Amino acid sequence: MKKSLIITALLGSFGGAKALELKTDFLGTLNITGALTGYGIHSVNRTDNKKTRYDVGSALINLSKPAEPFGFTFIGGAYGVPVVGVGIGKTSDTTDLFSPLPVAYLEYAPMKGLSLQAGKLPTIIGYESAFTYLNNHIQRGLVWNMQPVVNNGLRLTYTTELFFVKAGLNDGFYTLSTTHPKPAFEGSFGFTPTKDSSISFNFIIPDKSSRPNDTAVPANKREFNLLASYTIGSMSFGMDFTYVEAPRDAEAQVQAKAKASGGALHLSYDLKPFKLSGRVEYFRDSSDAGGTDLVGLGEGNKGWTLTLTPSYTKGPLLVRAEFSYVKADNPFTVNNKKSQTRAGIEVGFLF
Repeated sequence: MKKSLIITALLGSFGGAKALELKTDFLGTLNITGALTGYGIHSVNRTDNKKTRYDVGSALINLSKPAEPFGFTFIGGAYGVPVVGVGIGKTSDTTDLFSPLPVAYLEYAPMKGLSLQAGKLPTIIGYESAFTYLNNHIQRGLVWNMQPVVNNGLRLTYTTELFFVKAGLNDGFYTLSTTHPKPAFEGSFGFTPTKDSSISFNFIIPDKSSRPNDTAVPANKREFNLLASYTIGSMSFGMDFTYVEAPRDAEAQVQAKAKASGGALHLSYDLKPFKLSGRVEYFRDSSDAGGTDLVGLGEGNKGWTLTLTPSYTKGPLLVRAEFSYVKADNPFTVNNKKSQTRAGIEVGFLF
């Protein structure tokens, strides 16, 4: 029988942007979403060799199929990962970290609420996504900067209306990309008391001898993460607290036990097509004999950040501006200052 292909438009979740739904006889329903955005960010008291960076924010396609019972998700393209307070790398360089196919996994759901995923999986740690267009802000926070991004491995999830549990075995901080891959165990326990609220405790415990790589230095960081979110009307609140501990290990290149912690409060007020988002963070990198920097602003540094992002989303169009401020106890900029201010803008299309 000749296979048929029907393409229809459906309302997406990105401010009314339209995604594509493909219905096939062989694979069933496929969903296609994505983004094409560009940004510009200007820094006062820079932390790299450029005061102003213009680049691609997201040039990504997301192809997925619901697990009924078999499904998959593939996200491919180019992606920038600007972070407040630290140097902003080229999108071409950041794309190389996890490859142009950063997320790619298969899923099997044998019964309602139970699923098994295998492949390149987005981390269960943290509030913010790796991809700019999925976040409320152009730049990620320093709490995000401590967390893993993508793991290669297996993840089992069981979900009910009241709670969910996740457990997985993976390569920790992307150690499969190295010549000495090491295992890590991850887990998550969460409650959803109402459809508009959730709270979860998440963790990842890598092998203590995991060697550093381009995505994480060090890569043996044990992380414990508390997340909470609540939505009431047009207001959304989120909380992200992370504690990090890198055990001493010669092979991991950690000369003395290192610790750091950070907390972020996320708020947004959504009056479509306008939205105002804010993020306030506190971070602390504890001093250690080995001089290990776990946050990104220098070993032993501490301080706070503020980010405000007004945005306009109409149909596929996205326009947003951003102001960020970082204040630390110790200098962290090229000109030896203890603070940094940035202003940015991002324009693009979502579908």
